[in-house]
Amino acid sequence: MTTNKSDAADHPGAPTDPRHPAQTQQRLWRAVAATIMAGIFAQAISAGALLSGVDWAQAAHRGMAAALIVSALVAGVVAVITLRKVSHGTRLGLTLLALAVLIFLQAAVGKSIAQGATLMWIHVPLGVALVGFAGLALVGARRLGAN
Repeated sequence: MTTNKSDAADHPGAPTDPRHPAQTQQRLWRAVAATIMAGIFAQAISAGALLSGVDWAQAAHRGMAAALIVSALVAGVVAVITLRKVSHGTRLGLTLLALAVLIFLQAAVGKSIAQGATLMWIHVPLGVALVGFAGLALVGARRLGAN
């Protein structure tokens, strides 16, 4: 027997049904991970503006860093607690927590640079690594509930 989209419509709650709790949960966590990734890209934009001498960039860069730390930390804690029984859920939570730690370290290096330290050589590659780590979180969110 083959299953098509009309079969899923005949059986509400089936895994391919968008109303299925696992699908809704996966979409929510993909949105969370994508939002964090978008924030990291926005950080790169504000970094470029900062290096170009744009007035608003330093405050924006600092504020977005704080928002990203809090967002990744809260998302990670919530994921670890609420997804512990979902396949790949704990891994997503730990990835988000690791991302929060890396963003915190990046912010600490950035603060040191603002105070005169010559650490740009580590700040830029760590920023690139953050994009990759955010990508891991997005992949993890897509795998939620999969076997």
